[in-house]
Amino acid sequence: MTEVTETTETTEITEIIDPTKPTLGIDKQSIRNPFSTLGLTEFLNRFIECGAFNIVYHDDRIGGLKSPRGTVLHYNDKKVYLDFWEYALPAYSGEAWDANFDLIIKLQHKNMSPERFEKSCDRKGMFKHRTPEERRAFLDKLVPWTFFSSRMMKQFIGKEDQIEQLPIERDAFFCGKNWKCRHEIKKKLDGLDIEYVCSSQEKRHSGRPLKDDEYIHKMRTSKFGLVLHGRGSYFTEAKNRREIDYMILKKPLLLNYKPYYYNPLEEGKHYIYIDDNIDLKKIEEMYNINEIAQNGYEWYQNNASPDGLIKSFLQIMNDRFGK
Repeated sequence: MTEVTETTETTEITEIIDPTKPTLGIDKQSIRNPFSTLGLTEFLNRFIECGAFNIVYHDDRIGGLKSPRGTVLHYNDKKVYLDFWEYALPAYSGEAWDANFDLIIKLQHKNMSPERFEKSCDRKGMFKHRTPEERRAFLDKLVPWTFFSSRMMKQFIGKEDQIEQLPIERDAFFCGKNWKCRHEIKKKLDGLDIEYVCSSQEKRHSGRPLKDDEYIHKMRTSKFGLVLHGRGSYFTEAKNRREIDYMILKKPLLLNYKPYYYNPLEEGKHYIYIDDNIDLKKIEEMYNINEIAQNGYEWYQNNASPDGLIKSFLQIMNDRFGK
């Protein structure tokens, strides 16, 4: 059976409302994802397919530069903005401010004190006509959440426990953009004979030095999952999809940054923090790397797997709205 739900913002046909489930309103244009924003369609389809929500549809969206990199969600009577973009926009925009969201979830949200946020706003001219108290209230609406895997790893989603563990062929390797922020650690990795492959994935042929199967094989036959931070901004950090990829593969993560998630990824428990003085021999003396790998995989299951995505989203909703 179906019924037509009639509200000012919802005009689509939906299944009979189940009073035991929260209602989640989704923008259908975001599902079509005309700008191919990474993670957007994947997350929205998971909301629709999981069975945890009464799904309805709306045409509510904000304007402004980069606005298609985020989407408006209606969670019961609350208005939530979900931002996938790696830089300040669209969450840090006048349009998002004026929309007066109850909550803004930004995947690349940086862990900032009010004082640091104030300094960043002053430095970048952000919300300059607002008072410090108003900016603090805006910051209080922002939370991080989870992240998503790379395209290559989709084949393993839902089959994580069936992935065969291959013999180790190398300590680690890295493949990615050769950003300036990576130059110093690249020198150290070169000295350790850890392969560092420069790539530009947006260049479909010349920019992809490794084929998918080659890339995955190198990941699966590495002892550690080495992930280097990318370019962040004053308002965002630089999480990397390889975090999730290596957790899926049950590899102990080596990160040269400390990512900010709603449910913390804890240094020394879920990953090993490294700097330019990395010494792999000391790492194995200091940490139980098998335990680190297992803890990381459990974090993935609870926060980034298809079920973990919904579980952690509902946790945020309950923490913020009490329902």
